[in-house]
This record gives sequence, structure tokens and C-alpha cells, in this order.
Amino acid sequence: MSKLILNRILAFALDYLIIIGYGMVLFAITTTISVASLSLLEGQIVGFISLTLPVFLYFYLMEKSSLAATLGKRVMNISVQTNTENNSQRVLLRNILKFIPWEIAHLGVHWIIYYSGIDKAPPVWVWVALILPQVTVLGYILSIILYKGESSLYDKIANTSIVLNQH
Repeated sequence: MSKLILNRILAFALDYLIIIGYGMVLFAITTTISVASLSLLEGQIVGFISLTLPVFLYFYLMEKSSLAATLGKRVMNISVQTNTENNSQRVLLRNILKFIPWEIAHLGVHWIIYYSGIDKAPPVWVWVALILPQVTVLGYILSIILYKGESSLYDKIANTSIVLNQH
């Protein structure tokens, strides 16, 4: 396994620890207020605003900064490099592509809970919303391995890459 792949994995793990910590704070807050009474749309909006958007902004703002790296990437001495002049736009596209599967999966979870609550079989599109993100993320992981850690499918589309920083 290349050093860059290992650094990407460890950087992701560190960033994910931050996300888990944030998620635990959100969980503690939601157990003290009544969110069970929210409609599907309200639940989706609250989930997006309270979880997906802050996590997305963490990645986007850190990667478009002058250091071009999240905290995990900084610790692992890697950064996002844009291959064009439109740094902010490239990093924005990179992160939209990276987090779309996450939000689609949230949609599927909301609907599967809804259908199980009314004791009805979920329609096929709900299963697609649950399975498609998993397949997409698997493709992302395989592309990172294929490109030896320097890129992924979403990096290729966004015209970005990951580089080891020089000391």
C-alpha cells in the first residue's frame, strides 16, 4: 500500500472522529428535545442543516483554505491540490460529489423508517436510495486505490488531487 493511500485513510479516520464527536453532541441534544414528531420533510431538513451541512462546510472551508487540508489531512501531511485556477469551485465540486451519497442515504433512512412505522413495504426507490450510495462510496474507495491515493473518482471529476506535502 502506498504511503499516500495510508495517509488518506488515516486522515479520513481522524476527520471521522471529529464527525463522530459532533454527531454525539447532536444526539445528546436531540434526546433532550422531541424530534420524533417531525414530518419526513422536516426531519430531512433538520438532519441536513444540523449534520450534513456542518460536516460539508468543515471539509469545504478547510480544503479551500490556504492550507488546503482538513485537520486529519494536516496531521497526515497531505493536502488537496486543484489543477486549475478555480480553487474554490473545484473544492466545492469535490465535496458536493463526496457528500451526495451521504445525503441520499439519509433520505433512504428517513423513508425506510417511515414505511416501517406504517407497516408497509418500502417502494423500490427507497431501496435504491439506500443501496446506490453504498455502491458509489465503494467506487470512490476503489478509485482511490486505483489512482494510488493521488485521486479518486470525485477528484477526477472536480479536477483535484491529493498530494504529500513537502517538509
